[in-house]
Amino acid sequence: MALRRPHRKSRHGCVECKRRRVKCDEARPACSNCVKRRTQCEYDSSGSFLWANGRSQSRTRSNKSASEGPQEQESLHDTAISFGILGKLGGHGTATQYSLTGLNLCDLELMMQWCNETYRSFSRNEQTDRIWRACVPEEALSYPFLMHGILAISALHIARTRAVHRRADYVSIAVAHQDQALTLFRERLHDINPCNAKAMFAFASIVAVYAFGYPHPPDAKDSWDYIDDLLQVLILSRGVHQVLSTASSSITDSDFGPIVQFDEYEVILPDDILFALGKLQDANKSIGETDSTHDTSVYEDTIDKWADMTGAVYSGLTSIAVACRWAIRLKPKYVDCLRERKPLALVILAYYCAILHRLRHNWCLDEWGPRVSKALWLVLDERWRPLIYWPMRDIFGQAFEPNLT
Repeated sequence: MALRRPHRKSRHGCVECKRRRVKCDEARPACSNCVKRRTQCEYDSSGSFLWANGRSQSRTRSNKSASEGPQEQESLHDTAISFGILGKLGGHGTATQYSLTGLNLCDLELMMQWCNETYRSFSRNEQTDRIWRACVPEEALSYPFLMHGILAISALHIARTRAVHRRADYVSIAVAHQDQALTLFRERLHDINPCNAKAMFAFASIVAVYAFGYPHPPDAKDSWDYIDDLLQVLILSRGVHQVLSTASSSITDSDFGPIVQFDEYEVILPDDILFALGKLQDANKSIGETDSTHDTSVYEDTIDKWADMTGAVYSGLTSIAVACRWAIRLKPKYVDCLRERKPLALVILAYYCAILHRLRHNWCLDEWGPRVSKALWLVLDERWRPLIYWPMRDIFGQAFEPNLT
């Protein structure tokens, strides 16, 4: 509550007006002359004490008969003077060491987006919830590349899920942050150590999700464009693998440990999947017996990892991490086979599309399954199409017709 001494005008006005020998209107907390000259207005001890939110009582009474407009103007004038007092608190005439250029409301929005929603894209359980929601942003305070990564993926999330009319704006913001993040991140790639391991691991994970979430044109003229889009994600994931494997050894026993500790699950697959997998494995062995250039072991490893990923999904693990994990763990040779457009490699990719489709509730995976699987159906010839009947039916339902165009 404002403290007042009963108002009593001084006989000669404020100190500054007395010095200049001009008439003072004795307005409080600063007379009009001092306000105009932007000088400090002081009264001697016989003047009244007023907190910075009032005028003299006589002036207040006289204003009651004035119109509403002038009252509001005087109120704003008083408020401006009142808040001006804050500038005198603490500084005492010395230069401040910290300067503000204004709030970046866009970045604040993106950080709120991360803390409220986007962090869930990376979390698998309550333990990892806390890490991604709170610990990762805290780590980002020391590593700008991670902060930019958080803001980039949050902007992308908004673009894909909420701001349809401003999608292009948020995608541009995401790209700008990601470009800055990658520039800073590359400088540390050859120096992953226990100090920066948490930040490096978190950012590498963000990069993998960013690659899945980045929107691609929905109207490609060539089916291979859709397939190549997914191939680029897999290539990027392979690059992420080295960072994750190097950093994970340093964070296993840290507070980030739960991120790299997957819960155990039992791989129990339905009969229809087991039947399809049997045909896929038979095809791999058959090709290996007739083609000396065919690397049976690489394909077998890829199929086994697909079965493991599918078992995880059927056991209840449905986060993006499951899909990213398969992509990250692929052998480089299999990715090379995709580059060379080898049919069996493309067939296995169709199976991967089926799992992406089962995980479509994750915002960054929603379009991949139908889009790429249909493209694969169109580029494979009649010899290979029967091998992808199961993923096509799993994606498009029992209404799937083998003559899909």
